[in-house]
Amino acid sequence: MTQPALFISHGSPMMAVQQSATSDFLASLGQTLSKPRAIVVFSAHFDEAHDIVITSGDAPHTIHDFYNFPKPLYEIQYPAPGDPKLANTISEYFYKAGIKTVQSADQGWDHGVWIPLRLMYPAANIPIVQVSINTRLGAQAMYKYGQLLAPLRSDNVLIIGSGGISHNLREIFKSPATPNRVQMVNEFTHWVEQKLIAQNTQALLNYLNEAPHALFNHPTQEHFLPLFAALGSSDGKAKKIHEDIEMDILALDAYKFY
Repeated sequence: MTQPALFISHGSPMMAVQQSATSDFLASLGQTLSKPRAIVVFSAHFDEAHDIVITSGDAPHTIHDFYNFPKPLYEIQYPAPGDPKLANTISEYFYKAGIKTVQSADQGWDHGVWIPLRLMYPAANIPIVQVSINTRLGAQAMYKYGQLLAPLRSDNVLIIGSGGISHNLREIFKSPATPNRVQMVNEFTHWVEQKLIAQNTQALLNYLNEAPHALFNHPTQEHFLPLFAALGSSDGKAKKIHEDIEMDILALDAYKFY
Protein backbone atom coordinates (compact mmCIF):
# COMPACT_ATOMS: atom_id res chain seq x y z
CA MET A 1 0.00 0.00 0.00
CA THR A 2 1.25 3.46 -0.91
CA GLN A 3 0.63 6.26 1.56
CA PRO A 4 0.33 9.96 0.70
CA ALA A 5 2.51 12.56 2.36
CA LEU A 6 1.00 15.31 4.48
CA PHE A 7 1.78 18.81 5.63
CA ILE A 8 -0.11 19.69 8.81
CA SER A 9 -0.26 23.01 10.63
CA HIS A 10 -0.27 21.93 14.26
CA GLY A 11 -1.20 25.32 15.73
CA SER A 12 -1.15 26.21 19.42
CA PRO A 13 -0.55 23.51 22.04
CA MET A 14 -4.04 24.35 23.32
CA MET A 15 -5.34 22.24 20.44
CA ALA A 16 -4.62 19.25 22.66
CA VAL A 17 -7.31 20.29 25.15
CA GLN A 18 -9.64 22.57 23.17
CA GLN A 19 -11.96 21.55 20.37
CA SER A 20 -11.63 23.59 17.19
CA ALA A 21 -12.17 23.29 13.47
CA THR A 22 -8.59 22.10 13.08
CA SER A 23 -8.75 19.55 15.91
CA ASP A 24 -11.95 18.17 14.36
CA PHE A 25 -10.22 18.03 10.98
CA LEU A 26 -7.25 16.10 12.36
CA ALA A 27 -9.50 13.63 14.12
CA SER A 28 -11.42 12.98 10.91
CA LEU A 29 -8.22 12.80 8.86
CA GLY A 30 -6.95 9.85 10.86
CA GLN A 31 -10.20 8.03 10.13
CA THR A 32 -10.15 8.70 6.38
CA LEU A 33 -6.56 7.62 5.70
CA SER A 34 -5.61 3.98 5.32
CA LYS A 35 -3.80 2.91 8.47
CA PRO A 36 -0.02 3.14 7.92
CA ARG A 37 2.42 0.60 9.31
CA ALA A 38 4.59 3.49 10.55
CA ILE A 39 4.80 7.28 10.48
CA VAL A 40 7.84 9.46 9.74
CA VAL A 41 7.55 13.03 11.02
CA PHE A 42 9.56 16.15 10.22
CA SER A 43 8.60 18.56 13.02
CA ALA A 44 9.24 22.29 13.36
CA HIS A 45 10.30 21.63 16.94
CA PHE A 46 13.13 19.23 16.12
CA ASP A 47 15.57 21.68 14.54
CA GLU A 48 19.18 20.51 14.68
CA ALA A 49 22.12 22.66 13.62
CA HIS A 50 24.56 19.95 12.60
CA ASP A 51 23.89 16.25 12.03
CA ILE A 52 20.54 14.87 10.98
CA VAL A 53 19.12 13.23 14.09
CA ILE A 54 16.78 10.26 13.75
CA THR A 55 14.81 8.91 16.71
CA SER A 56 15.61 5.24 17.31
CA GLY A 57 14.18 4.43 20.72
CA ASP A 58 11.65 1.65 21.29
CA ALA A 59 9.42 3.80 23.49
CA PRO A 60 10.25 7.53 23.24
CA HIS A 61 8.82 9.78 25.94
CA THR A 62 6.37 12.66 25.49
CA ILE A 63 8.06 16.08 25.54
CA HIS A 64 6.10 19.06 26.85
CA ASP A 65 8.23 21.64 25.06
CA PHE A 66 6.14 24.76 25.75
CA TYR A 67 5.74 27.21 28.60
CA ASN A 68 2.99 28.97 30.59
CA PHE A 69 0.14 26.75 29.47
CA PRO A 70 -2.55 25.13 31.66
CA LYS A 71 -1.48 22.21 33.84
CA PRO A 72 -3.59 19.58 32.03
CA LEU A 73 -1.40 20.00 28.93
CA TYR A 74 1.66 18.85 30.87
CA GLU A 75 -0.12 15.73 32.05
CA ILE A 76 -0.85 14.39 28.58
CA GLN A 77 1.18 11.40 27.44
CA TYR A 78 1.32 9.93 23.94
CA PRO A 79 2.93 6.49 24.34
CA ALA A 80 3.28 5.60 20.67
CA PRO A 81 6.18 3.21 20.06
CA GLY A 82 9.30 3.99 18.11
CA ASP A 83 10.67 1.87 15.28
CA PRO A 84 14.43 1.25 15.55
CA LYS A 85 14.44 -0.88 12.39
CA LEU A 86 12.83 1.88 10.34
CA ALA A 87 15.22 4.41 11.88
CA ASN A 88 18.10 2.31 10.61
CA THR A 89 16.56 2.08 7.14
CA ILE A 90 16.22 5.87 7.04
CA SER A 91 19.85 6.25 8.11
CA GLU A 92 20.88 3.97 5.24
CA TYR A 93 19.00 6.13 2.72
CA PHE A 94 20.90 9.19 3.91
CA TYR A 95 24.22 7.31 4.07
CA LYS A 96 23.90 6.19 0.44
CA ALA A 97 23.43 9.86 -0.49
CA GLY A 98 26.60 10.79 1.38
CA ILE A 99 24.78 12.45 4.28
CA LYS A 100 25.75 11.76 7.87
CA THR A 101 23.07 10.96 10.42
CA VAL A 102 22.93 10.26 14.14
CA GLN A 103 20.42 7.91 15.71
CA SER A 104 19.10 8.96 19.11
CA ALA A 105 17.48 6.43 21.42
CA ASP A 106 16.79 9.19 23.98
CA GLN A 107 14.93 11.76 21.87
CA GLY A 108 11.21 11.90 22.62
CA TRP A 109 8.14 13.13 20.76
CA ASP A 110 7.91 16.95 20.68
CA HIS A 111 4.52 18.62 20.57
CA GLY A 112 4.69 19.00 16.79
CA VAL A 113 4.40 15.21 16.77
CA TRP A 114 2.15 14.18 19.61
CA ILE A 115 -0.46 16.94 19.43
CA PRO A 116 -1.61 16.20 15.84
CA LEU A 117 -1.00 12.45 16.05
CA ARG A 118 -2.92 12.13 19.30
CA LEU A 119 -5.90 13.56 17.43
CA MET A 120 -5.35 11.48 14.30
CA TYR A 121 -4.45 8.21 16.01
CA PRO A 122 -5.58 8.36 19.66
CA ALA A 123 -4.79 4.68 20.25
CA ALA A 124 -1.06 5.55 19.97
CA ASN A 125 -0.40 2.18 18.37
CA ILE A 126 1.41 3.20 15.19
CA PRO A 127 5.24 3.33 15.38
CA ILE A 128 6.82 6.73 14.79
CA VAL A 129 10.25 7.90 13.69
CA GLN A 130 11.20 11.59 13.77
CA VAL A 131 13.79 13.10 11.43
CA SER A 132 15.23 16.47 12.38
CA ILE A 133 15.06 19.56 10.20
CA ASN A 134 17.79 22.16 9.80
CA THR A 135 16.79 25.80 9.35
CA ARG A 136 20.40 26.74 8.56
CA LEU A 137 20.31 24.63 5.39
CA GLY A 138 16.91 25.80 4.19
CA ALA A 139 14.21 24.62 1.83
CA GLN A 140 16.36 22.87 -0.76
CA ALA A 141 17.94 20.55 1.81
CA MET A 142 14.56 19.69 3.35
CA TYR A 143 13.20 18.93 -0.10
CA LYS A 144 16.13 16.57 -0.70
CA TYR A 145 15.50 14.86 2.63
CA GLY A 146 11.97 14.15 1.46
CA GLN A 147 13.18 12.84 -1.90
CA LEU A 148 15.50 10.40 -0.16
CA LEU A 149 12.68 8.99 1.93
CA ALA A 150 10.09 8.85 -0.87
CA PRO A 151 10.43 5.04 -1.31
CA LEU A 152 9.04 4.54 2.19
CA ARG A 153 5.62 5.70 1.05
CA SER A 154 5.18 2.62 -1.15
CA ASP A 155 5.95 0.48 1.93
CA ASN A 156 2.89 1.82 3.78
CA VAL A 157 4.78 4.53 5.67
CA LEU A 158 3.03 7.88 6.13
CA ILE A 159 5.36 10.90 5.86
CA ILE A 160 4.23 14.04 7.68
CA GLY A 161 5.64 17.53 7.79
CA SER A 162 4.32 19.20 10.95
CA GLY A 163 4.64 22.97 11.18
CA GLY A 164 2.50 25.95 10.27
CA ILE A 165 1.58 27.56 6.97
CA SER A 166 2.09 30.87 8.77
CA HIS A 167 3.78 31.38 12.12
CA ASN A 168 4.39 34.87 13.46
CA LEU A 169 3.80 34.53 17.20
CA ARG A 170 5.25 37.93 18.04
CA GLU A 171 2.71 39.64 15.81
CA ILE A 172 -0.16 37.76 17.44
CA PHE A 173 0.60 39.48 20.74
CA LYS A 174 1.79 42.80 19.28
CA SER A 175 0.04 45.99 20.33
CA PRO A 176 -0.83 47.87 18.31
CA ALA A 177 -1.18 45.22 15.61
CA THR A 178 0.33 45.72 12.19
CA PRO A 179 -2.59 47.32 10.25
CA ASN A 180 -2.49 45.07 7.18
CA ARG A 181 -1.43 41.84 8.87
CA VAL A 182 -4.49 39.81 7.86
CA GLN A 183 -3.98 40.78 4.22
CA MET A 184 -0.28 39.80 4.38
CA VAL A 185 -1.14 36.36 5.72
CA ASN A 186 -3.85 35.85 3.10
CA GLU A 187 -1.54 36.89 0.26
CA PHE A 188 1.20 34.56 1.44
CA THR A 189 -1.00 31.51 1.99
CA HIS A 190 -2.76 32.09 -1.34
CA TRP A 191 0.62 32.26 -3.09
CA VAL A 192 1.71 29.00 -1.48
CA GLU A 193 -1.52 27.30 -2.53
CA GLN A 194 -1.20 28.55 -6.11
CA LYS A 195 2.37 27.32 -6.44
CA LEU A 196 1.62 23.94 -4.89
CA ILE A 197 -1.37 23.28 -7.12
CA ALA A 198 0.61 24.41 -10.17
CA GLN A 199 3.50 22.14 -9.09
CA ASN A 200 5.85 25.12 -9.32
CA THR A 201 8.48 23.62 -7.06
CA GLN A 202 11.21 26.04 -8.06
CA ALA A 203 9.19 29.06 -6.98
CA LEU A 204 8.37 27.37 -3.69
CA LEU A 205 12.00 26.53 -3.02
CA ASN A 206 12.79 30.20 -3.63
CA TYR A 207 9.89 31.39 -1.44
CA LEU A 208 12.04 33.73 0.64
CA ASN A 209 12.62 35.83 -2.48
CA GLU A 210 9.39 35.23 -4.40
CA ALA A 211 6.55 34.81 -1.92
CA PRO A 212 4.73 37.95 -0.76
CA HIS A 213 5.46 38.85 2.87
CA ALA A 214 7.52 35.70 3.45
CA LEU A 215 9.40 37.07 6.44
CA PHE A 216 6.27 38.53 8.01
CA ASN A 217 4.59 35.13 7.88
CA HIS A 218 7.75 33.29 8.92
CA PRO A 219 10.21 35.51 10.81
CA THR A 220 12.00 32.23 11.52
CA GLN A 221 11.70 29.36 9.08
CA GLU A 222 11.27 26.23 11.20
CA HIS A 223 7.49 26.00 10.84
CA PHE A 224 7.52 26.25 7.04
CA LEU A 225 10.41 23.92 6.20
CA PRO A 226 8.59 20.65 7.03
CA LEU A 227 6.39 21.43 4.03
CA PHE A 228 9.37 20.82 1.75
CA ALA A 229 10.16 17.42 3.22
CA ALA A 230 6.59 16.30 2.58
CA LEU A 231 6.63 17.81 -0.91
CA GLY A 232 9.97 16.21 -1.74
CA SER A 233 8.70 12.76 -0.83
CA SER A 234 5.87 13.04 -3.37
CA ASP A 235 5.42 13.31 -7.11
CA GLY A 236 4.56 16.97 -6.59
CA LYS A 237 0.78 16.66 -6.84
CA ALA A 238 -0.81 18.60 -4.00
CA LYS A 239 -4.35 18.96 -2.68
CA LYS A 240 -5.40 21.44 -0.01
CA ILE A 241 -7.38 19.47 2.54
CA HIS A 242 -7.94 22.01 5.30
CA GLU A 243 -8.06 25.76 5.83
CA ASP A 244 -8.47 27.61 9.12
CA ILE A 245 -7.30 30.78 10.86
CA GLU A 246 -6.82 31.31 14.58
CA MET A 247 -5.99 34.59 16.34
CA ASP A 248 -6.43 36.49 13.05
CA ILE A 249 -3.11 35.46 11.50
CA LEU A 250 -2.21 31.91 12.56
CA ALA A 251 -3.05 30.06 9.34
CA LEU A 252 -3.61 26.34 9.79
CA ASP A 253 -3.77 25.03 6.23
CA ALA A 254 -3.04 21.36 5.53
CA TYR A 255 -2.04 19.63 2.30
CA LYS A 256 -1.97 16.10 0.99
CA PHE A 257 0.73 15.14 -1.51
CA TYR A 258 0.62 12.27 -3.98
